[in-house]
Amino acid sequence: MDSSLALPTNEKKTTTDGGAQVWVCPEFKVSGVFSSHMVLQREKPISVWGFSDTPGSRVAGCFMGETVTVEVNENNRWRLTFSSHLYTCEPQIMVISDDRGHTVTFEDILLGDVWMIGGQSNAEMNMAPCMTLTPSVEFSEDDNFRLFSQTQAFVFTHQEYCQVPQPDVICPDWRWKRPDREASLAFSAMGWHFAKEVSHHVDVPLGMIMMAAGGACIRELIPEELAHGEGYFHGANVREAGYYNTLIHPFEGLQFKGMLFFQGESEGGDLALAQKYDYELALLVADERARFGFNFPFYNVQLSDYREEGTQFFPYHDVIRIKQFDAISIISDSTLTVDMDLGAPEGHPDWAHSPRKWELGERLAKLALAKEYSIGRISEAGSPRPVMATLSADRKQITVEFLDVGAGLIVSGHSPADSYGMEVQGFSVGEYENRVSAHAALASRCAVVVDVPEGADVTRVNYAYSLRVLPDEADLRGGNNLPCPAFSLKVMGA
Repeated sequence: MDSSLALPTNEKKTTTDGGAQVWVCPEFKVSGVFSSHMVLQREKPISVWGFSDTPGSRVAGCFMGETVTVEVNENNRWRLTFSSHLYTCEPQIMVISDDRGHTVTFEDILLGDVWMIGGQSNAEMNMAPCMTLTPSVEFSEDDNFRLFSQTQAFVFTHQEYCQVPQPDVICPDWRWKRPDREASLAFSAMGWHFAKEVSHHVDVPLGMIMMAAGGACIRELIPEELAHGEGYFHGANVREAGYYNTLIHPFEGLQFKGMLFFQGESEGGDLALAQKYDYELALLVADERARFGFNFPFYNVQLSDYREEGTQFFPYHDVIRIKQFDAISIISDSTLTVDMDLGAPEGHPDWAHSPRKWELGERLAKLALAKEYSIGRISEAGSPRPVMATLSADRKQITVEFLDVGAGLIVSGHSPADSYGMEVQGFSVGEYENRVSAHAALASRCAVVVDVPEGADVTRVNYAYSLRVLPDEADLRGGNNLPCPAFSLKVMGA
């Protein structure tokens, strides 16, 4: 049997090859991507697919007054495509049946914007451990968003599904849910707070799909052929492509609005991996855009500070942050949301997973609201963005110019007016191995002047290029009080 036809865990199976599980086509099934309480992407044709053991049989679907039919193909697959619609908060019903008497009915369907949540553990980290900092958060199943959770734990304990791309959702318990307390506590905290904040400002229903996996390396999130092409023939937690096969591939064909992404910690333990992180992240995004069939907006998160404990395990997170900044220029329609200042508080038992996800979710939401929903200004919703560094004629100063500064650059804790001329912490000059700290000061509402230390390499100017990023050691912010990202810029005129 062709391994690409492997079917999900809630279907009958046989064992071959020493017990390896091979999934047999079900009699009739709609993909587990779809269920009652789902949100479907507005203003796009709506595809719904599934499986049947009888090629040539007919499948019909009825949705929002439209009936479409299709024949099951020779690969035991069928796909119905309904017309696009504007968003609606009015619950809809979908009925799918075949000519052999099988009928599936989905209820409480909304049309709106679907968002994917990708990455590793800080993207997957659910609401439950974050409640210590946000005990007043209220949950309601009537909130205008719905949740679809997948977990790394299930994949890790069922690695037989990592071997080949799974065409269907692998766990029968994974389905769309209304955001009541139980479903919300089990969902990505970053994604939940994003949805909550966006829904405060727009009445478009939101569907949030979690496809992140704790500890995931990029080589585990991309298809096997791509991983092998980059020289990877094993993973760190599961086999190469294992999380792609189980958490991402089943959703290919689904339309959605954009992706929130938080990943890179795992590559921070190896310098060679860290130095090519921007290239591999761009590969991942380009491949997913090709497989899903459109250039979705990509909302990336720059890594947190991971306290002193993190330096023992991930000695190259400083390089990862720089490469995440560099990736903005090579991934179209992408943004970078800073999380350096939102690391786990001192004394929190988990140094690697900060519970401050409500602030991160709100930062992502404000940026998406400005960019996707025209609510607020992008220049005020994002962090200051360095765009040019110029060496003075006497080679004694470097001027760094910024966009998206809001009311003007500030030193943390000060107003734009008070910040003019103040010293800024966190700047250095030189390449990675040879960088040296440098005095810097605000020269205008959108520029910082960096003094070049005697004998320093002036080819690059850097900000927050350090393994630990403490608030008083990297204090440049925009007038919107959002922190500047870590970066390393080539210096013009050097």
